[in-house]
Amino acid sequence: MLLNNASNSRYSLSIVLIAGAILLFSAGSLRMNPVSIQAQNDSLKAARVAYPKPPLPRPPRAGGKFIDPTFRTEIMRATDEHDDPVGLSTYYSHWPTFNSNNTYILVRKGLGGDALIKPFNAETFTVSRGHKPGPVEIPGKGAVAVNLESAIWHPSNPELLYCFTGYRDGGMGLYTYNVVTQRYSLVKDFSGLGTPGDYLWEMSMSTDGDVFAWSHMRAGRQDNPLYYLVWRKSTDKVLYHTPTNGTIIKVRLDKSGRYLALQHGNFKANQPTNSYLTLASGLIDPTRWNAADSPTGHGDLGTGFIAGFDNWASGINRRWLNDVHAPQLVFRFQDSRDVVDWTNDIHGTMLADNEDWITIGTYREPSVTVAGTGVFTDQIMQLALDGSGRWRRICYTRSSIDNRSDTTGYWAMPKPTISRDGRFIAFTSNWEKSGRFDVFIARISPAPVLSRPTRFRRTQD
Repeated sequence: MLLNNASNSRYSLSIVLIAGAILLFSAGSLRMNPVSIQAQNDSLKAARVAYPKPPLPRPPRAGGKFIDPTFRTEIMRATDEHDDPVGLSTYYSHWPTFNSNNTYILVRKGLGGDALIKPFNAETFTVSRGHKPGPVEIPGKGAVAVNLESAIWHPSNPELLYCFTGYRDGGMGLYTYNVVTQRYSLVKDFSGLGTPGDYLWEMSMSTDGDVFAWSHMRAGRQDNPLYYLVWRKSTDKVLYHTPTNGTIIKVRLDKSGRYLALQHGNFKANQPTNSYLTLASGLIDPTRWNAADSPTGHGDLGTGFIAGFDNWASGINRRWLNDVHAPQLVFRFQDSRDVVDWTNDIHGTMLADNEDWITIGTYREPSVTVAGTGVFTDQIMQLALDGSGRWRRICYTRSSIDNRSDTTGYWAMPKPTISRDGRFIAFTSNWEKSGRFDVFIARISPAPVLSRPTRFRRTQD
């Protein structure tokens, strides 16, 4: 979902329906079979080849494990029909599945946005039966639903989950939910900033848990927030409560809490698509829908930068948020014959503490009718952001998307998330249109720290 590009373009990155995008890359592998070991020893171009998927095996029950037969990665199925009759998924690639020490996972339950929290043992690579968080009791209002769709784990306390009251009837309260005691605690009440019909939407948080941001919504104005709200917890200060004037549809903090990405709606050529607010100075710098700015599409925010799809260069770009008009193309997406592949869409996550790599999940975009190379379809992979062309192929997702049903549409898209230590990747799969979708977890060796970036270096404020 971060950040949408032209709503009137084939590459519109709508939260529900995303069209057109990407991907092709180069060498490296995780747990490698002989074919991929050979590819690693060849030139970077030689590795840009399609490895066929083997026949679809029967998936294990929740807690069962298997080895991806192509890329040799160990995978566990984390949910099944005992957890929900329709399916379970990750919420989105920039909202964490794993808590700070990998002892719990948060997954989306069914089609209504409910949550399921499961104990997770990182050392034995196992999951246990979970629970669904209940409502919060608010004096004078009774039991009020809590919005867990953009809930975020506390940065250091593995038992706490930040969340906020749901649509309208709960006011605008930020809470922590203790997954052990299953109790809520009020952190901050923002209801004084709005009316009884107002509510918060789509939370983001700095990595240290000090700066928070939301869209401030009002009943009857779906996808059209009144304000964006930024709050610093350590000083209990509202930094921004700014009218959107009908132009800003989503906001999101970078991991440092120094920058706020503002997503524009209904833009046209050469108009602002994404703007970036420097919180300390109030400066807002827009990127425009043109080849010079090449605004970043599907991807994620890191510490002081954003990385994602480059619609003009057919690749992945990264831009530092103190220099937003200088996108750096770090990957080009073409196969070993230099054929560009536009048939895949992606979601990307920068949740790992090691920000030298972006973790991506791909799927064949059903609205695209041109032929593709098949090199990177339906895979989880990690891409180096240093411009070297290094990549790691993790596994096939075995998810098939046609947007024709609840179990073959948005919630069945892989939308991977990664643990902070880089050891686990959660993703969603409908197991080739099995009639449901579930969360799977890949256990990997963390991507290496790239201590010597080959091309790009962060500029300083």
